[in-house]
Amino acid sequence: MEDRRQSIIRAAKQLFAEKGYAATGLREIAEKAGVSLGNIYNYFKSKEEIFCSIFTPEQIGANLKETFENLASDFPFNIAELLLSMKRTVDQNIELYRLYYIDLIEFGGKNTNAMFEYFLSLGKGIFRKYIDKRVKEGMLRNFDYDFLAKHFLVSMISFFSSMHTIPAMKVENYSEEEMVEMIGEVLLRGIVKE
Repeated sequence: MEDRRQSIIRAAKQLFAEKGYAATGLREIAEKAGVSLGNIYNYFKSKEEIFCSIFTPEQIGANLKETFENLASDFPFNIAELLLSMKRTVDQNIELYRLYYIDLIEFGGKNTNAMFEYFLSLGKGIFRKYIDKRVKEGMLRNFDYDFLAKHFLVSMISFFSSMHTIPAMKVENYSEEEMVEMIGEVLLRGIVKE
């Protein structure tokens, strides 16, 4: 029973990522999943319910949670490691991250908003004590880190996922390690020469 549900979800995720939400029909999902159209309704009420069951914050965040926990104690001085892990997570789950663009267009960002709320809450719970400690030690400026976290998450996930979708965003001159090192350097030290 659960295997059929997962087959439907996998088929829908692939089709939504390739064709978009509007261009994907339930019949096509059923065919790709190897189930009858009527069988889909045993598991889901609608195409939207299928989409929402794929695009859950917990499912998307599960890939980053372990990374956040492993890298928190040296943050922000290991920012390149964090960026590299984020990039690789997006690369390995690009079908899932493409749905974020679909959600913005088709559902007004309802699921994307829930995803970013989850990430921000997760990050705040993991990183906040290390940031506060470094501010007290004088290693970091006192700043609105909640604001920076929003900017950081949206910009990095958007950048890494758009590299798969928008040809002009591809970075071929640098290895992924060099790329995240440069981004990390700019985030920590800016572009102004001291």
